[in-house]
Amino acid sequence: MTMDLQKNFIFVTTRPIFETVEMRAVSRNVVIALAVICVILGIGLGWERLNYASLINEKDSTISSLNSQIESLQNQIESFRALPDATLIFQQASPSVVQVAVYDRNFQQLGLGSGFVYDGEGHVVTNNHVVEGGGFFIITAYDNEMFDAKLIGRDSYADLAVLEAKLPQKYTPLKTTDKIVIGEPVYAIGSPFGLSGSITSGIVSQVNRTGITYVPMLQTDAAINPGNSGGPLLNSKGEVVGVTTAGVAKFISEGIGFAVPSTIVKRIVPSLIEYGVYKHPYIGVYGQYLDPIIASNYGLPKDLTSGFIITQVVYNSPAYKSDLKAKDVITAIEDCPIKKDPDINYLMAYKYSVGDTVTLTIIREGKALKIPVTLDERPPP
Repeated sequence: MTMDLQKNFIFVTTRPIFETVEMRAVSRNVVIALAVICVILGIGLGWERLNYASLINEKDSTISSLNSQIESLQNQIESFRALPDATLIFQQASPSVVQVAVYDRNFQQLGLGSGFVYDGEGHVVTNNHVVEGGGFFIITAYDNEMFDAKLIGRDSYADLAVLEAKLPQKYTPLKTTDKIVIGEPVYAIGSPFGLSGSITSGIVSQVNRTGITYVPMLQTDAAINPGNSGGPLLNSKGEVVGVTTAGVAKFISEGIGFAVPSTIVKRIVPSLIEYGVYKHPYIGVYGQYLDPIIASNYGLPKDLTSGFIITQVVYNSPAYKSDLKAKDVITAIEDCPIKKDPDINYLMAYKYSVGDTVTLTIIREGKALKIPVTLDERPPP
């Protein structure tokens, strides 16, 4: 009995001792494992912390760089704002303005003019009268680089021409705009008397002036001298509003110059590039715009004081084929009233093309008539 109890006692006492030792071993292992995990986590967290710190430093560096660039741009903007318009316009546009030297087949120089880069394909716009009679052409850029050029199209009615040269991309094209406001500042850049890179300033004095070319012209008081022809007339944004064409000599008058409007340039130049020519539409009549005195002189009714009276119909012209007659008075083309110069030429230049059929309202012997006319190509001058 005693032995059983002892055995039981031993059994009972030895089991808790074994469990305690085992638990201590397990606890030690757990502690070691936890320590290892903590070390690993510590290293990981430390790496993440270092990596995060690195990202923060990199981000701070990027932000600092961006702030520096923004500050630099702001300074440039402020410096541009401080510049007079003419200075800014010249800096922007002059790299795209060229001098055009024209030589005949005997290599004799015929003259000098100006031009500007029209597109990224090496096309340069200038005046027809600059290149007329020329066989060889040299384009000189603002940095004095020279390039051989060839004539690919010209139009005497609008006094426009296009040259083509292998120009590097650094000579960027000038943007053209249809928005023209009477009285707005304008700037002419060109080579007056061969003085390349010259700029003059003025305003748009008026639009739709006639008598210089077949198409209506811009009038400006910016100085335009021989050699300026073919150069750009720019607005305060550096956009082309016209191609300088002619100036009136100072001994005749001062502050009167003319330019082909950019709207006409955009209409004609693509055709010159593609086909070498532009087909101008026409009706085929000669005549005179009316006022009360002229109307009275023609014996017209007293209530007919404006319009265009036909004095001659060109043989085999659209007018001839449509049965228009001398002494007919054109009072409208479609829904556009015809009252004064240059109403008819304006419509032909800006609105209609060869092949269009338009309805003319005329007065014949006191009666209003509607006569359709199919426009044809204006014969060469």
